[in-house]
Amino acid sequence: MDNSHPISLGSTIQNYSSRSIRRMMLSGMATLTIPPAALADSVAGSGAETSVLFIVAFALATIAVSVLLIVGLTRWGHKQDQIENMMSFCIKYLVESKNEHEKREAASALGEAQDPDALLILINIADDDDADEGLRRTAGEALQTMSRNYRQYSSMIIDCLKAVEEKDHKRLIDLLLETFENEKRKYAQSAYLIGREYMRMEQYPDARIWLEHARIRNKKSRVYISQISHLIVVCNQHLFIEGDMLLRSGDYRDALDLYALGSHNLNLEDKKRYSVHIRLACAYCKLHHYDDAYQETLLSLQDQETEETLVLNKLLQEIRKIRRKTGDLAQARLESFAAEVDSHVDRAMAELT
Repeated sequence: MDNSHPISLGSTIQNYSSRSIRRMMLSGMATLTIPPAALADSVAGSGAETSVLFIVAFALATIAVSVLLIVGLTRWGHKQDQIENMMSFCIKYLVESKNEHEKREAASALGEAQDPDALLILINIADDDDADEGLRRTAGEALQTMSRNYRQYSSMIIDCLKAVEEKDHKRLIDLLLETFENEKRKYAQSAYLIGREYMRMEQYPDARIWLEHARIRNKKSRVYISQISHLIVVCNQHLFIEGDMLLRSGDYRDALDLYALGSHNLNLEDKKRYSVHIRLACAYCKLHHYDDAYQETLLSLQDQETEETLVLNKLLQEIRKIRRKTGDLAQARLESFAAEVDSHVDRAMAELT
């Protein structure tokens, strides 16, 4: 709408008022006298007409501003959609494409973005030992560009690049925790990076916890799907190996915790592969938690029936019966069966490891 329209309306008001006054003067000259009442009516009529025109002009101006505001917001929304689509496109190329040239172009383009998702993707590439060296260098340059434009994270980006260059895994973890794990929104990329850094430090329990966070958050983000799954598999292998070592050394509680962590959300095939339930049963037996051990043997028999599991299950059934009785004889039998269970657990663990 033409913004000059209210001004022309104002000119019209002014011209109309002048003509009214000139008519009044000519009329006065013709009649020589103007009655006071007639003069008051004339002035009042002119004022009313002026007020109406002013209100109309103000309303039209308000409508014009509203239209401009709506148009501006619509265009801004389209621009934001374009930026979001561009980011999604570039991130998809970085994660899925096999063409290194395309990936470098996508990384370079993300350097112009001002978004945490783009920032985290670029940090991941710069910190990825398995990535192409040219791609890592491009990601580093893109982060330098982002640090100049994205003031909210400028110092954090520089600190992250320094931590990556110096392979200071703990510092990078701290930066990610401070920056991205205190907000309402939780990023799959930050959890994935933190988990990978803990793995590099060989702190597999912490790594497994953060990788599980990444897996859950990734249901919405849909990035690093295969990468997260792969790191979880590697992490679980270390957890079960460490659990076996702890069980043999007498750290039964810690061994149980590692077995439980490694078995979290495993599918049936992986549970069989790692003999999860028999390992948990053995740990419970060492802690004299025979009811829990018995339940694990039942689950183990459902998944994979073995001779060792059958024997252990029968021994635990006897212990459960004896514990309902009292007296010295029952206590002696309980101790005898407990010793037999302990020996059987040692044999079972020896075969597993």
